[in-house]
Amino acid sequence: MTEIEAETGGVLAGLRVIDAATLYAGPFISTVLADHGADVIKIEPPGGDPYRTGGSALWALLGRGKRSMTLDLRQERGLAILRRLAEHVDVVIVNLLPDALRRRGLDWETLSALNPGLIQVCVTSFGLDGPRANAPGSGTLGEAFSGLTHLTGHPDGKPMLASAPVGDAVTGYVGAFGVLAACYERARTGRGRLVDVNPVDSLLHLPAPALAEWTEGAPVPGRLDGRLAAPAVRNTFRCRDGTWVAISCSTPRHLDQLLDSVGYTGARLGDGDAYDAAVAAWVGRHDRTSVIARLGERRLPVVPVHDARTLHEDDHVRARRALRQVAAAEAGERWVPAAAPRFVAEPDADAASGNGTSDECPGLGEHTVAVLRDLLHLDEAAIQRLRESGVV
Repeated sequence: MTEIEAETGGVLAGLRVIDAATLYAGPFISTVLADHGADVIKIEPPGGDPYRTGGSALWALLGRGKRSMTLDLRQERGLAILRRLAEHVDVVIVNLLPDALRRRGLDWETLSALNPGLIQVCVTSFGLDGPRANAPGSGTLGEAFSGLTHLTGHPDGKPMLASAPVGDAVTGYVGAFGVLAACYERARTGRGRLVDVNPVDSLLHLPAPALAEWTEGAPVPGRLDGRLAAPAVRNTFRCRDGTWVAISCSTPRHLDQLLDSVGYTGARLGDGDAYDAAVAAWVGRHDRTSVIARLGERRLPVVPVHDARTLHEDDHVRARRALRQVAAAEAGERWVPAAAPRFVAEPDADAASGNGTSDECPGLGEHTVAVLRDLLHLDEAAIQRLRESGVV
């Protein structure tokens, strides 16, 4: 085993990935793969990934379990090295727009000619074709463009963006699925694939029920303050102690039992406003522990609305080890989610580790020499010349 090969387990052990992407969505694709044992080589500019600076917690999310190689992709020599590396790996992830890919010689035609089995993931704002193909964007803009933001918020208020990178996270998992689907096909055909990933295509599956509901000439579905269009109780409710619970009762049995539990005596004609008002009044008279216990006795769907602190204190989260600490030198110890999905291992295996994931972020350029030596077979003199020219 060479120095660049990780002695990790995991269902993706042996899958070698070059992560040459920036920002959140592209690097998160390789984070998902690394969580399950893939050997991910993170390409960073000589000054380091922007998320390393300022003690950002995002580096713990996007750098964990990877190897770090510095490479200046603003120089042609740096781009040439990346093209050579593409000949020796399974997957290359980039997030350049189509015109920029061609200018830099990182387009699919160029890379697949060098490595016919390569799987290239291109993360763009709107996809590799269409009128917006070369337009700038982000996961946040994808949330708005896909219709998700239009459905979020109070009916009389403004459309609301989530206070979390929903678009980037969803795009990351869609991209990881694309890699695995392409790997499955390659096992049969020997040929690689170009995987076109963007927030709009990914996020269209979230407002899909509203899209399917709408018909030509009908009013468009709008914001329902957290509820669904169907007559059900699906909302957050404030408890007497100032905490919150989320209740989701959409089946007839659950809805009837919930309304009985809160003492609702009105007509059951699908009046969501009346249902919500009755549930809110009942919840408001009890502390959260009591609400969860009393509804739990009837096996009704209710959970606490956690924040970052209470999530750490939850007995289920602790039992599952759903959060784990990662050592990120620039930002200290940070808590990150355990790998998802989980693959059931031996009873004594560490499920929270992601079945082989490292719990550390790499030092800047820590693996540059190993990558150049083991994959490209460069000697020390050649590596020193690259250092002197600022390429690495």
